[in-house]
Amino acid sequence: MTTLHFILSAICIGFANTCIDWFIIGFLFHKPQALTPNTWKPESTRSYTYSMLLSFLFGALFTLFYIKAGAKYVIAGSIWSHIKLGLLCFGCFGFILEISNAIYINYDKKFVFGKLIAGGLNYVIAAIIAGLFYQT
Repeated sequence: MTTLHFILSAICIGFANTCIDWFIIGFLFHKPQALTPNTWKPESTRSYTYSMLLSFLFGALFTLFYIKAGAKYVIAGSIWSHIKLGLLCFGCFGFILEISNAIYINYDKKFVFGKLIAGGLNYVIAAIIAGLFYQT
């Protein structure tokens, strides 16, 4: 993978992550959680900036993971293979973290469901995007 492909992959994954989180967590499942008192910190430009920077960091780290390990376990050109990799990564890294957070943080059950959907989609889309930019 060239440096340009790495950067483009990280940026695309970051934008996809931001859009998925906004739509699923911020739009579809925000309302039930908004009814739970003392959950949210005040929103600001700074918090949105940090959130987007973390999305781009996720993009860069997932692309690096894909280069170092993930590409060895997928079939080139197979979308299903990339979906499986994304789901496996979500199961290993995202699912347990979200369930663990739900134990200690005052989340609405619908909101937890939304976070799980968003997390799964983030990993699957990241695997597909990294696969599109990966060249041996």
